[in-house]
Amino acid sequence: RALLFHARDDPLELVDDTPANRRKGWRRIVLLFNFFFPGAAVADLGLRPLLRLDPSYEYGWGGWLPFSWKSEEAESKAFDVYSRGGAPTIFPIIQIILARGNSGAATLEWVEKVGRWPFRRVIPQHLDAPLNMDPEAFANTFSFIEKGVNGVRFCDEDVKFLRYAEEGFLNFSVYKSELGPLQGRGGCEL
Repeated sequence: RALLFHARDDPLELVDDTPANRRKGWRRIVLLFNFFFPGAAVADLGLRPLLRLDPSYEYGWGGWLPFSWKSEEAESKAFDVYSRGGAPTIFPIIQIILARGNSGAATLEWVEKVGRWPFRRVIPQHLDAPLNMDPEAFANTFSFIEKGVNGVRFCDEDVKFLRYAEEGFLNFSVYKSELGPLQGRGGCEL
């Protein structure tokens, strides 16, 4: 039901329950969950979405739709860059946290300890699982710390809100990062 809810392009639309619509809903959930305000979406957090609510709407939440998507092409592009064929990653908000304080030194100590274990597979908490990876591939997931830059492989448009939050209303953190604010890759043109 959640997949179909997020596959809508109009607040009160009832989409057909098809594999394509479920994938579309999944793509959108992943982008919204990871970036809050992804670059492929246009947010409308004002009164307009609230004025269109219908308590009887079948999928719930009264059909609330505070986002529209720029295009299916932009949405698909952002998702492809994010997922990169199932390659391991760190959620952007978690990376912001890991880069704080001693700018990841404690995280690298932990990665080094885990890297001494003889493993061939990792079962992450979210998304694709299990992942075939050895200690070296696991350590590469945290390479942003060694590079000294808080960079991610995602579209910069997708991490823009998180960067603004990090530099703005979340800037109260006692532990600043020497790695700088979150930076995505350019050239996505969402």
